[in-house]
Amino acid sequence: MSELNDYTQAQLLLEKHDIFVAPAEVHGAISGLLACGLNIEEKEYLGLLSDVFNEGQNFSEVLKQFFAGMYKHVVEHFNNSEFHFELFLPSEDESLSDQANALVNWVSGFLLGFGLKQKDYGKLSGDVKEVIEDFTEITKLDAHFDDTEEDQQALHEIVEYIRVSAMLCFAEMGKDPATTSKTIH
Repeated sequence: MSELNDYTQAQLLLEKHDIFVAPAEVHGAISGLLACGLNIEEKEYLGLLSDVFNEGQNFSEVLKQFFAGMYKHVVEHFNNSEFHFELFLPSEDESLSDQANALVNWVSGFLLGFGLKQKDYGKLSGDVKEVIEDFTEITKLDAHFDDTEEDQQALHEIVEYIRVSAMLCFAEMGKDPATTSKTIH
């Protein structure tokens, strides 16, 4: 699963296995974990996801594969030199309100993942602190959007801001195994 395609199918898979969180929130949590410095090579994310989404119980093999695919997807896209990182949200065929709700879920997940691994808020750069503060405000967003061109554009701008902000956090704090092993002279 190198690409995440079908949001609805992902939702049905999670629900079938009694995981009642939005796929956007899971993707956001994985993104937050990686953006705050979780070592990309470790499998620690499964235990952390289990703790917060499954009351500490082990996931089924199907869910482990699903999460591993999502994790790999996030890693690949965070490390993409052409900035192809995208949020996993419902398709644009869904209502703007559904897209906005998923966006709020993604940001909530990002903050959750970031908070699980980030131990010292005081050591964050000013830019990362601003992102965390902005994301906190976005979680309070009124997700009621009318299906108008103006609201569609506003939602698109918020999505783009979040996308770029998540990449900024990863660029500053994420651990790419290819770069962490290099010595700078």
